[in-house]
Amino acid sequence: MPPPLSRFFFFLALFFFAWRAAATEGKRTTFMFLVDTSLRPSPFPSDRHWYSSLLPSTSYRLLHHYQSLLHGFSASLTPSQARAIGEHRGVVAVSPDALLRTHTTRSPSFLGLDLRGSRLSALSHRGSAAVIGFIDTGIWPERPSFSDRGLSPPPRRWRGECEEGLGFNRSHCNRKLVGARSFSAGYAAAFDVGGQDELRSARDHDGHGTHVASIAAGASVAGAGFEGFARGLARGMAPRARIAVYKVCWAEGCMVSDVVAAIEKAVSDGVDVVSLSIGSSSPAPFYHLDPLAVATFRASLQGVFVAASAGNGGPSPGSVANSPPWITTVGAGTIDRYFPAVVRLGNGACIRGTSISMRPREPRRRHLVHLFSVGRITAADTNLTSQHINGRIVLWESGRRAARIETGAALKRAGAVGTVVYHGDVDPEGILAEPHVVPTVAVGSRGAAIIEAYIRTARNPTAVISSEGTELLPGDAPEVASFSARGPNPSVPWVLKPDILAPGVNIVGAWTDAIGPSGWAADIRRPSFSVMSGTSMACPHVSGVAALLRAARPRWGPWEIRSALMTTAAASPPVGDEAGEGGPPAAGAGHLRPERAVDPGLVYDLMYDDYVGLLCGLNYTAKSIRILTGKAAAPCEPSGDKGVWGFNYPAFVAAAEEIASTGELVFHRRLKRVDGGGPCRRYRAVVAAPDGYAAVVEPERLWFSGMDGETVAFRVVLSEARGRGGRGRRHWWKGGSLTWREEEGKHAVRSPIVVLFRRYMTKEEEVVL
Repeated sequence: MPPPLSRFFFFLALFFFAWRAAATEGKRTTFMFLVDTSLRPSPFPSDRHWYSSLLPSTSYRLLHHYQSLLHGFSASLTPSQARAIGEHRGVVAVSPDALLRTHTTRSPSFLGLDLRGSRLSALSHRGSAAVIGFIDTGIWPERPSFSDRGLSPPPRRWRGECEEGLGFNRSHCNRKLVGARSFSAGYAAAFDVGGQDELRSARDHDGHGTHVASIAAGASVAGAGFEGFARGLARGMAPRARIAVYKVCWAEGCMVSDVVAAIEKAVSDGVDVVSLSIGSSSPAPFYHLDPLAVATFRASLQGVFVAASAGNGGPSPGSVANSPPWITTVGAGTIDRYFPAVVRLGNGACIRGTSISMRPREPRRRHLVHLFSVGRITAADTNLTSQHINGRIVLWESGRRAARIETGAALKRAGAVGTVVYHGDVDPEGILAEPHVVPTVAVGSRGAAIIEAYIRTARNPTAVISSEGTELLPGDAPEVASFSARGPNPSVPWVLKPDILAPGVNIVGAWTDAIGPSGWAADIRRPSFSVMSGTSMACPHVSGVAALLRAARPRWGPWEIRSALMTTAAASPPVGDEAGEGGPPAAGAGHLRPERAVDPGLVYDLMYDDYVGLLCGLNYTAKSIRILTGKAAAPCEPSGDKGVWGFNYPAFVAAAEEIASTGELVFHRRLKRVDGGGPCRRYRAVVAAPDGYAAVVEPERLWFSGMDGETVAFRVVLSEARGRGGRGRRHWWKGGSLTWREEEGKHAVRSPIVVLFRRYMTKEEEVVL
């Protein structure tokens, strides 16, 4: 069943009150307009002339003119002016601009790309034909990760260019960095900073864009590392892929109007992959009301693979961002590299944690230093008195919204010689190595409780903190990072989100020279590489692998690539979870396995009609579908093998209440052979139904002739097991799987089965169902 109608009216009410408040103030803000150009009045020689005529006067100007992926424009207007323009014939949708934020060299080896005999690595020379477009904070082009040594000229189809700007000229581009543009009109209008020179350059003053670009497509760099940690050979997933950067993020964030303009230009330039390590925690509840969803859908229709970070709002259910079904949404997992550190108390107890803010194996003090606890700190500007902190190691708890590095800097200014940080109830045992400006060890809540008890009971509490360098712990990874945002999908719960898990914890990548790795203005360090964690770091792993797959499988579209990634992902044994929840709502289909993805055997071949059927099943109107797709929509057909349950997605998700009310749910799917053809192949269904449920696959075997590209349909009937429906542990989801195993060969095509339970969710979580 579609999302509750009440959500729609709730959204409209919020939009109305925000609009009315702004109108009362007469404040101008940016609005985006989607237009049906077939209705352009005849007197106007071009769309741009028409759009300009809609503005209140000649003192107003178009901020962006959208003319390829979608048709329309953005402009800074009062809400009443925007409403008046929206009433013109031909204007099909009006949306207020919105602010997005970033989701902030071991991983190729961890993913198997450095193993001898790696098929994808052997094919990586083909990856030089693939171009990845990064919609982010720009790039620091001088870093060795962006060297073009050994690369041929860019592919002839490439139409991008390097725009000159402050500190950036065409000579900074090469055969590796093949494009660089910046988009700031929306940001300048929103923050009234149009005169700043930084807004006219693709140079990265933040570090985030440089970091993610090197993760996906950085060239091999020997002797890389950060401050003595993680030393070795650093390279991206697709080290020969080309990089095109589209800078849209500035000091306060990234405006949707600029992001949409960048995506449109990237597709026009000829990118194969769009990598989005940015997002919003509160997108529009319907996709046709979200210009970013419209732009990414139309990019996918043109064959561009779109990967996006899931967000860092975990472990709360329903926190996932970037959830449209056509985007490959990536969660963050751990890798087998660790930066161990120790807090050695005066009573001899040792608490283990992690740190990259002290030189390896060099204790911060040879003698014991006094310990002091300041409790929870929820903001970097907390008034910290130096009376108790000066010359001490400080134990402190970071709140959910605390900026940990900034808080550490504040403690240093107050005189602390070191700190020990923990996350409390927000993230009890999730610890991150971060580039603090003060020597800092991150510990779990259990370790912090031991330290706290020692401080309270000891007459003169003391400690030494020290780093133990870099270690590999192969048996402990991957796990879902506790911060990684979780499903269910807040807009369409029946489409699994995130789609997949990739490395996103303690990732080494190239860094800007404009600011220190802490992001603190007083940080004088300028390393070539830094360490970061977040789903922002997980996303470019998938973007890079998608570029390799596009090169190795040039006939595959974006949804065949996603199917291959999902159905070959590692999910058995189940992926662990730092927060203890785990399962598909946290890890999607499982952890990325690039080597398996290049030869999946079969794929779920999503088509345009599948998306239209899904939208019809969600009760979208013909007008809403036309706004989203840019095409005239035929009347929606009755349910059956179309709609929500016929959406050919490589996962099966249903709500327990729907199964209980109908007795059973029937999923319709189809699989396409992509192994190159040859002898006939048979696949047998192996089902592990969720506890308390029965899953019947019809037919139980699929037969494929020798023709590559042959498609065979099947269905899955999900129902309550007799006398057992809904029983078992009190939890908000239950999981199972369907695996199609090749009887004569090696292929196994696995998809998760998930049942969601509204009655075990909190009121805050129930909104997604």
